[in-house]
Amino acid sequence: MWLMFSLVVLAMLAIPVAPVLAQDTPADSSETKIVDLSADFGEGYVLNGEEVRRLVGNVHLRQGNTTLTAHEAIQYVGREEYVFTNNVQIVDEGDTLWAERVIYNSQTKVGKASTNVRLSDGDVRLSAPSGDYYVDEKRADFEGGVTMVDSTVTLTSQRGSYWLDEKRAEFYDDVRLVETTSTLEADSVIYFRDTEVALANGNVFIEHIGGEEDDVEPDSTQRILLYGAEAYNDNRQGFSRITGDPLLVRLVEDSTSATVDTLLIRAEVLESTRSDSLERLVALDNVRIWQGDIAAVADSAISDRYKLADAADSTREEIRLFKAPTMWYDDLQVFGDTIYATGQAGSIDSLFVEGSAFVAQPDSATGRIRQLKGGNLVGVFEGDTLRTMTVQPNAEVIYFKKNNSGGTDGVQMSGDIVHFFFDGDQLKQIRWPGETEGTVYPDGLLPEPFQLDGYRWEPERRPQKATMLQRAGRTLPEPQPEPVYTSTVKE
Repeated sequence: MWLMFSLVVLAMLAIPVAPVLAQDTPADSSETKIVDLSADFGEGYVLNGEEVRRLVGNVHLRQGNTTLTAHEAIQYVGREEYVFTNNVQIVDEGDTLWAERVIYNSQTKVGKASTNVRLSDGDVRLSAPSGDYYVDEKRADFEGGVTMVDSTVTLTSQRGSYWLDEKRAEFYDDVRLVETTSTLEADSVIYFRDTEVALANGNVFIEHIGGEEDDVEPDSTQRILLYGAEAYNDNRQGFSRITGDPLLVRLVEDSTSATVDTLLIRAEVLESTRSDSLERLVALDNVRIWQGDIAAVADSAISDRYKLADAADSTREEIRLFKAPTMWYDDLQVFGDTIYATGQAGSIDSLFVEGSAFVAQPDSATGRIRQLKGGNLVGVFEGDTLRTMTVQPNAEVIYFKKNNSGGTDGVQMSGDIVHFFFDGDQLKQIRWPGETEGTVYPDGLLPEPFQLDGYRWEPERRPQKATMLQRAGRTLPEPQPEPVYTSTVKE
């Protein structure tokens, strides 16, 4: 009797049994609106005054190039809506979405998926508790925590969208993008899979672990940390650009994970470029640098760290400062048109000033300021200690020496070239290879002020580590030496 009743009901609804076939043709009868529906078994009934069809077993819906399959489905005929349950799949031109439940509207061509939602185009896989799939836009929106994984990237956030044809992801809220040697965190991230380019906004943090491209494991003794408000990161090209009160921290550690070199750079714009042999940092506008005994300010700067071709374990560094730069080394202040400093592992071995060189340093005996100026300057360091300094042409000097009465005389001299020789922090000898002229001022008769033209002594401008770590009204904790892939420091 029950079977006869079902057959009557199904006949009234024009749905044959095994297989069940139906075709919904809305007012817009274009090919993309036509729906073909089939199942092993079906029955129709009226629920709350609404015509409903229940389909069971191999449920299959096709609309244009999109197919939906499930074990069961409910069709709400009047509103052209289907509720698929139990092992649901949406297949759309090679893209597949899986879920336990999908509500699909054939008029809007939108599927609302829930419970263990997964999406894949064959190369990338996204998963979330729930999501909406838009057939016409080839886009999926996810909520409640989403993860995207492909061959090179894992991207997670609280919510996000993915465009399958464009291979573009837009993720929001607590976004974290992890690549082989880099981690990026931000409030929002737009990621292009084809180019591996990421655009980040809000509380941006980037960590890069150094090492060679072919290394099985990245060299965790070398790390670059970048903080800012907005960032552009191209992992394939090894390039990062960060703006919005940015801060760069570079850490180099020894085999015991003890930090042996810390470099801090602040500017309006920071850029980092990485390759097998070169690590370049570019800072633009209002540049401030701190690296142990070295500090500097300038309009712009370039810092290169590179490996020597003939020494696999030897790494050299060069810092170039442009447009009215000032550099401090211990108690030495140097400024000029352009400054170059070279060294190794955080120590300096050569200093060059090109154009309008000026050196100022406190005299340990008198507290007055020694001064040296000229066209160009070359300084040589050994063991982090200044050994020699040469200025030419048009060298001028102010220095102080003890007289026979135990007092201190001031000396002002000039010539074409001058050599200074130091022993520790003490000036031991001055040589003038060519003709010179000068004046000795006895103790107590020094002119006031006793200064060379262009004199500046500005220790208050020297960048300090504590102030360099301050961002957006707060101080960042000291970067930890342990090699890690994720940051514990965020705004």
